[in-house]
Amino acid sequence: MPTSDGRHARSERTRQRVAEAMLDCLEDGALRPSAKQIAERAGVSTRAVFRHFDNLEALLEEVSEIQLERVFSQLPPIESEGTLEQRVDALLEHFSRGNELVAPVRRAAILHEPHSAVIRARQRWLRSTVRRQVRRVFEPELSGRPEAQRREKVASICATLSFGHWDELRRYEKLSVSAARRALRSSLMNHLQGAS
Repeated sequence: MPTSDGRHARSERTRQRVAEAMLDCLEDGALRPSAKQIAERAGVSTRAVFRHFDNLEALLEEVSEIQLERVFSQLPPIESEGTLEQRVDALLEHFSRGNELVAPVRRAAILHEPHSAVIRARQRWLRSTVRRQVRRVFEPELSGRPEAQRREKVASICATLSFGHWDELRRYEKLSVSAARRALRSSLMNHLQGAS
């Protein structure tokens, strides 16, 4: 029994190393890392990659869990109390830092998303989470409106906070983090002052 337990623990450690190695490859900008690249990064054989993960979907699921833990542990809290300006600033700090952290991995995920049920499910969950956060943070500005108007306003705010919008400002418009945040702040204040 102890031998079996030890073997299982080693197997779990290897599985974890493989998933972390893939995530590290993605973070380094490898959009589609090969099994050989992942194995080299993990310090295991290529065969071990396939032994621990039946297919790419299983590996992506493990990678997405590690990515969430890594990113969420580094994000400042979202505030639902305080003035509109304070809540906007806290939300922008949260999302701008998050979008910076996930940028290389998110670009890779966009390539895999059409073919990956795991990535599509994870993105649905994230979008739903962001919608709930926006509704909670800006309840004072959204309350008293018909649900259809609230839904449209929340959708506009979520689009403003999205990785796609952030990436456009940072990668293609070449704005600094602080300049991109100022641009988003202006957009959010326009959305929200129009909601009051």
